[in-house]
Amino acid sequence: MLVSGYFRLPHDIPKPFWRYPMSYISFHYWALQGQYQNDLKGLIFDNQTPDLPKIPGEYILEYVFQIDVKRSKWIDLIVILSMIIIYRVIFFIMIKINEDVTPWVRGYLARRRMQQKSGAQNTTIAPDVLTQSPSLRAYISNQR
Repeated sequence: MLVSGYFRLPHDIPKPFWRYPMSYISFHYWALQGQYQNDLKGLIFDNQTPDLPKIPGEYILEYVFQIDVKRSKWIDLIVILSMIIIYRVIFFIMIKINEDVTPWVRGYLARRRMQQKSGAQNTTIAPDVLTQSPSLRAYISNQR
């Protein structure tokens, strides 16, 4: 809502980051401008005193709300609908990547842990008696 022109007018938003990438990505930017154009275009408002000229809605759009009146409200609607489609496709791709990558990552981490455990067991320096598992036969043969 901050970068859409609701709290701050579009020309008052800092240009490098907030105005260009963030406001054009914002859903509210297009929805708010389309709503203002739908509500105000074609209307004529009375001025404060009767002797002053009437105020057209296009003047309010262009100079008060700083909205481009050359762009149609239908363009704003097309942008909103395309954002819905694009965001759904991006979300679907993220889910599919997550479904395919997560098992691979878990398998990779499990293989790495197993290699570290087997590598750690083989690299220890210990006498033969400690590296072999105890057996009853070896115990009996050593007792005789």
